[in-house]
Amino acid sequence: MSLRMDKVNRQIQKLITEIIQKDVDDPNMDFLSITRVDTTRDLQESKVYYSMLTDENLIKAKETLSRMGGFIRGQLGKRIRLKVLPQLHFIPDDSIKHSVDIYKKIEEIKSEVDNEKESAEGDS
Repeated sequence: MSLRMDKVNRQIQKLITEIIQKDVDDPNMDFLSITRVDTTRDLQESKVYYSMLTDENLIKAKETLSRMGGFIRGQLGKRIRLKVLPQLHFIPDDSIKHSVDIYKKIEEIKSEVDNEKESAEGDS
């Protein structure tokens, strides 16, 4: 990806985060994080990845983003200067949850290994 597209993606991510925090008055969006944005080279579409702290609010946030997508895009258009304003596609990002699951599994295995070491030392 080019340096220019990286800048565009970071700017879109920053502005959408600001719009959601300041202009979208919905309690379901309080713990929403925009994790990354991938925009096509022709600026026609942007995939906006988001995550939530809790899975319960993820469904509600998805509904809100679907409902408010046009508003968010309109606000984005007022704050950014691009030749073409991309269509926004909001996609849940489960990479954080996946990372936490892997970390928990590693800790579980580590705990099992430590327990085995302790019982082996106790048998000696």
